[in-house]
Amino acid sequence: VVLYDDDCCVAVDKPVGMATAPTRQAAAGTALEELQRQLGVERGRRLWLVHRLDRDTSGVLLFARTSAAARNLDAAFRERGVEKDYLAWVAGRVESEAGEIHARLSNRAGRAFVDPAGKAADTRFEVIERAADRTLLSLRPSTGRMHQLRVHMKHLGHPIVGDRLYGGPPGARLMLHATRLRLPHPQTGEALLIEAPPPW
Repeated sequence: VVLYDDDCCVAVDKPVGMATAPTRQAAAGTALEELQRQLGVERGRRLWLVHRLDRDTSGVLLFARTSAAARNLDAAFRERGVEKDYLAWVAGRVESEAGEIHARLSNRAGRAFVDPAGKAADTRFEVIERAADRTLLSLRPSTGRMHQLRVHMKHLGHPIVGDRLYGGPPGARLMLHATRLRLPHPQTGEALLIEAPPPW
């Protein structure tokens, strides 16, 4: 589903189970390929990937339509000029109403882990709703490490529901959704808000 589209960039609501872009594990059927097909991008033209979502994470995914837009968006992400908001159902009852996680991360063989010698990784969380055995959190990472939110939630003692890789309780899917991006428009610099409602 296309959420936003102009001459500089296009954003979609990526479904769960779809890779962002071709990899050795997912060579076809990716969000990038599907969007290029849907938009009728001609040979010799392209879309630029400016950030990624895990295969099993749904929600807002942004692409640039020009190299200039890609450079500006890359800079905005790199300089932390983009606010990324996620929703996640996590195991157990999170007692604190809000908090911050500062746990450095490294990765090896497709898995991330907390490592004092790793790269800085910071996540803010806020409780949205509590159920009997799980809690709905709003998550805002200020860094973009591989599997950051999933590992930080495990580190907090509340892995994400459906996260088989990091010890989450069983679920129909990984209950992690990229619900909102706030960023400066790559051409005008005006504030741009892109939202995808949660699928649950």
